[in-house]
Amino acid sequence: MERHLPFPFAAFPTLSTGRLYLREMVAADAEAIFRIRGDYEVTRLNIGPAYASVDEARALVERMERLYAQGKELRWGITLREEGDGAPVVGMIGFNEWNRQDRRASVGFDLARARWGQGIMREALGAVLRFGFEELGVNRVEADTSAENARSIRLLESLGFVREGCRREQYFDEGAFHDLYLYGLLRREWEGASAAAERTAADAS
Repeated sequence: MERHLPFPFAAFPTLSTGRLYLREMVAADAEAIFRIRGDYEVTRLNIGPAYASVDEARALVERMERLYAQGKELRWGITLREEGDGAPVVGMIGFNEWNRQDRRASVGFDLARARWGQGIMREALGAVLRFGFEELGVNRVEADTSAENARSIRLLESLGFVREGCRREQYFDEGAFHDLYLYGLLRREWEGASAAAERTAADAS
């Protein structure tokens, strides 16, 4: 359904899936965020240098709160529903750039290494894409990833993202230049894939 009014950026929207609860991140999450972003294996192909102190995590939370209040950014903390209220975040996901005129947004995510390979980020990204297309009214969601980040590549392509290009030697890290892959997913592509999945589920029932 087409959305005629802009997202109000009032009360923070929470999302839930079968296993996950996506919520606003607050100051009390700083320690958990530091455990994620202080891990070199999590950050090396994603967000740059690993955090060196919990103060960097606190600053991130403050920045996210400020940008949400300004209507510029929307990012969720990922928690496990089975752990109940107040569960620590095990990852982060959201729209870190949003162009209202062109109705496109850029999505980014990271996940604690202990939770890799469990399908958590696929579940979270699916919920965030639905929110983006249905509630934010975006027409296009973009993502980029290191050409060496096989996990992110598999995740994006499994959800229908199309590789649209490669920025050769886009960034310099650990003494070498690295390529960056550019991905995009259009609303009509997402709607088509969702309808096909629903038909498959109906046929199997």
